[in-house]
Amino acid sequence: MDRKDEMILIQVRLLRLAAKTWHKEMPEVAKLFSQFKVYDFMQDMYEEFHVQGDSANLNEVEAYLRSQGVQL
Repeated sequence: MDRKDEMILIQVRLLRLAAKTWHKEMPEVAKLFSQFKVYDFMQDMYEEFHVQGDSANLNEVEAYLRSQGVQL
């Protein structure tokens, strides 16, 4: 699996995990991810994200969103 395919899988898993953890619908989380460029953030963090687990990655996403002023 190449980097691009792995990044897509990470993004999908984190979208689903965020929706479940935050008790939100996936379209709402997807909109939030797009609005605050979370997908770009995930790509920038690829080196960490591909070796960490999804829970740790979601913690990174949450910290990033909080730094952008988002209340989860």
